[in-house]
Order: sequence, then structure tokens, then C-alpha cells
Amino acid sequence: MEKKRNNKKIFLYVFYVALTVAILIFVLSMNDLGKIGEALKKVNVNYVLLAFALLLVYIILYPIPLCILSKKKKICAKTLDVYMIGMTEHFFNGITPFSTGGQPFQAYALAKKKVKVADSTGLLIMNFVIFMMVTNIYALISLIYFDKFITNSTMLIIAIIGFVMNFLVLLFMIALGTSRHLKNGLVALMRLLAKIKFLKKLLEPKIPTFTEYAENMQKAFKELWKAKGAFILCFLIKAVTMFAYYAITFFVIRAIGVDIGAEHIFFVVCGSAFAITMVVFLPTPGSSGGIEYAFSSILIAIGVSSSAVSSAGMLIWRLLTYYITILISFLFYVLFEVKHNVGLKKSKKFEKTACEVSEGNGEVIKTVNTTFTETINSDNKKDENR
Repeated sequence: MEKKRNNKKIFLYVFYVALTVAILIFVLSMNDLGKIGEALKKVNVNYVLLAFALLLVYIILYPIPLCILSKKKKICAKTLDVYMIGMTEHFFNGITPFSTGGQPFQAYALAKKKVKVADSTGLLIMNFVIFMMVTNIYALISLIYFDKFITNSTMLIIAIIGFVMNFLVLLFMIALGTSRHLKNGLVALMRLLAKIKFLKKLLEPKIPTFTEYAENMQKAFKELWKAKGAFILCFLIKAVTMFAYYAITFFVIRAIGVDIGAEHIFFVVCGSAFAITMVVFLPTPGSSGGIEYAFSSILIAIGVSSSAVSSAGMLIWRLLTYYITILISFLFYVLFEVKHNVGLKKSKKFEKTACEVSEGNGEVIKTVNTTFTETINSDNKKDENR
């Protein structure tokens, strides 16, 4: 059974990766591939390396808030394990629709480290809320240049849907995390709907799960409110982390030959935040399809005149922020699994050795007892003969 589940997971991962690659090829095929190739040949490698350096800053900083929160929450897992678990988020989010795979795996990985489900859920919620707050603030700031980023009616519709959904998710999380009335109301609504026959099987088993999740969320919000110092520190680290991520675009633009000064870096950061927020609702892994379109459009809005050059820039940006990020994250996932399995083997070996020593000691004690008994009996017989 376990083998079948693992095979199914592997199949899904391969499928999602293949889907993202297929969508990327399709998007690129809409342009002149020859011209895109010519644009890529002219790329300034030094600026690509600077963009890669910013990517490393982003990746390295990303799990640190999770580690800080785990310390504050007194999670029993080691900081190194929490850090590696935090690093796996990019991989599991990147290969699942709506970026939903990261948190479930992290909860599963923390459970391997003997962390209670309630504690891991609360920890991950706290971390996700901080992330949502930071990204939504960047999204709000990016609206300053709303008119410059919107180049057609299609982009306008996509942007409105994306921004509204993103803000609503954050507002719903805050409301659910702070209001018992909302939690109780939603549970009551689910129970009411579960009375309908065709909804009963779907909703009834999920009511306890949702109730527990909502309670853990409210507990997490209370802990965040009490730990103001840790919250502010995590917020600032996440803000710097996301700034590094959004600023990658600036060096990609310089790499494709667009002469843009350092004074425009804030504008470029806003453009990146706008493009990502705009397509966040797409169900494809990594928002594939939409993110390529949005980013290419933002590059044109920033000042890239040629669609081929824009596509070349998008390709470099996507390679750095998605494919390489997923690869690094996957390597940390493998490292975590290897480290965990080695730890299990050592633990089992230690238990076996301890058991053998215990059995050996038992034999020694048994031998001593037997010898002692025989000696006593021998002495008694000598006394009787006398």
C-alpha cells in the first residue's frame, strides 16, 4: 500500500514538472524562437550572476523566520531540521496547484521529528501569516504604478481577480484567527450543509479537521500577539527576503541589455510584486502560463521594447526563480530524508546494542547467582557432614 502511494506521488510530481515545462515551451512558441535565441546570446553573464547571488540570499533567508518561531514556540525539533524542512517549501509548493503542497509536507516532516500536529500546525500558520502580510504589503505598494503596469484589458481583468483573491485570503485568515464567532458560525454552517444527502459524505468527515485547524489558527494568532519581538524580527527578515526575490528582476533586465539605473530598482521591485500577485490564483503549478505572460508584460511596461528580448528576460527570470529554486529545494528535501533515515538507523542500532548489553548483563547476573547458590549449598553440606 505504501509503495503504491509513493509511486502515485512520484507520478504526480513528474506530471506537474512536465506540465510546467510544456506550458513554458508553449508560451515561448508564441514568439520567434530564433529572435529569442539571438537575445539570449547577447545576455550579460555578470548581471545574471548578480541575479543568482540575490536568489541565494532569498533562499538562505527564507527558512529563518520558521526557525525563530520554532524556538519561541519551544518546538522539540532541532534548528537544523527545522531549517531543512523550511527549505523544502519551494519544491512542494512549486509542483502543486495553488502552491498548496508545502505546508502539508512540512507538517508531515515535523511529525517525523516527534512534533505534535497541533504544534506544527500552529507554527506553520504563524509563518504563513507573516509571509502573507509581507507579500500583500508589497502588492499594495505596487498599486502606486497600477496604470503603468496595465497594458491591456486582459491584464486589467487578471490583475483585479488576482489582487482581490490575494487580499481576501489574508483578511479571511486574520478574521478566522481572531474571531471565535466566525469559527463557530462556519462550523455551524458546515453541519447544516452536511444534513443535505449529497454533501454529507463530503463535509461531515471534514468538520472535526476544520474545527481543529481553526482552533490551532486562533492559538497561533494569540502566540504571535504575545511574542511581539519575534513577530517583528520575522516580519523584517521576511521583508528583506522578499525584496531580494523581487529585485532579481532588476539584474535580469540589465542582463538583457536594457539600460536602467539603480534609481529604478524600487519601480522594478513593485513590478515583480505586481506580476506575481496578479496570477497567484492560477491553479497550475507555479502559476505556469500566467506568470510568464504577466512577467513579459511587466518587462515591456518597464521599458523592454522588443517582445523577443522580453521573452528572453522572462526565460532567465523563470529559470532562476522557479526551476533552480525548485532544484535547490529538492536537494534539501533529499538531504533531510537521508539525515532522518541515518538517524533512525543509528537509533535502532543503539537500541539493539543496549538490548544486547542488557541481555548480556542478565546472563552474567544469572551465572553469578548460580555460582553463589552452588557455593552456599556446598558449604551447607560440609557443615552437615561435620
